[in-house]
Amino acid sequence: MTLAKIKDSDYLYSTSRVRSIEKHMLTHERAEKMIEAKSLEDALRVLDDCYYGYGNESAELSNYETLLSEEHKKTYDFIKSVAPDVEHFNIFLYPYDYHNLKVLMKNEYMNKDETDTLVDTGSIDLKVLNHALKERSFSDLTDNMGKALKEIIEDFPKTRDPQLIDIILDRYCFDEMLKAAEKTKNKFIIEYVKMQIDSINVKTYVRLRKMNKSWDFFTKVFLQGGKIHEHVFIKNYDEPFERFAEQLLAYDFKDEFFEGYEALTETGKFTRLEKLLDNKLMEHVKSAKYVPYGIEALAGYLIAKDNEIKIARIILAGKTAGISPELIRERLRETYV
Repeated sequence: MTLAKIKDSDYLYSTSRVRSIEKHMLTHERAEKMIEAKSLEDALRVLDDCYYGYGNESAELSNYETLLSEEHKKTYDFIKSVAPDVEHFNIFLYPYDYHNLKVLMKNEYMNKDETDTLVDTGSIDLKVLNHALKERSFSDLTDNMGKALKEIIEDFPKTRDPQLIDIILDRYCFDEMLKAAEKTKNKFIIEYVKMQIDSINVKTYVRLRKMNKSWDFFTKVFLQGGKIHEHVFIKNYDEPFERFAEQLLAYDFKDEFFEGYEALTETGKFTRLEKLLDNKLMEHVKSAKYVPYGIEALAGYLIAKDNEIKIARIILAGKTAGISPELIRERLRETYV
């Protein structure tokens, strides 16, 4: 599909709308207030002050996932209502489409019923996805989705390894996101997708090496399209992590990797490394706040809201489980505002 040529000036109105509602977002101070709240109800009250969901007060406290899902859908509905061309924003919906395809394929092949984990905020309606899989007719899906499903249908029976479903769908998902990003011809969005791919590859690289998995397995799960080429990972696979970190200097990931790896060595946990890499991505996203008007403002807001909802989920899950404020803070990512 050829996207219409949209000028930055076409985003004047939508940028002003985004800027007007950014002030309701979850700030660091509001997140702290949630963490320190005496009860789940008090924590949820902070989200109420941020105008979360559709104002449905009858929702049960324990079912905060409904509130978060509502906020997610509300965010995308808002962008659809103000964006000059909504096609440009499907890129941020594709991960939810591919998540749904993972669930549906595993339900079919593994005799599982995990339909409660399906999300209704993808670019393609769940009914359409279900029908496509049932009929094995993929014309209503994107080309990449169709190719991914055909590959799974052909290869899965040979191994019956559920991990294969994840590997294939992740590969096609990020390929589709990068293609969509490049169609926008927008440096901010292209850079975001490439940084996301690099971040995932670095996390995967460290995890697989700590699990003593072979470089051959790494090549199967490696995502193409990032700035850090596959050979940078492979040639250092059997070398000390310090040598790999030096290679990351050229890609501006060295400091995050060193600090995260030190924490991993001391604690055995990946939490610090993953948090630092995610914060690095958020640093890039924050640059959208300084663009007077343009697609960056809307894209930045969308990504930031996704991040914000994840932060809210971590805090609420922690409060429900009785986890200490200190441990909750360890897992939190940077906020956008």
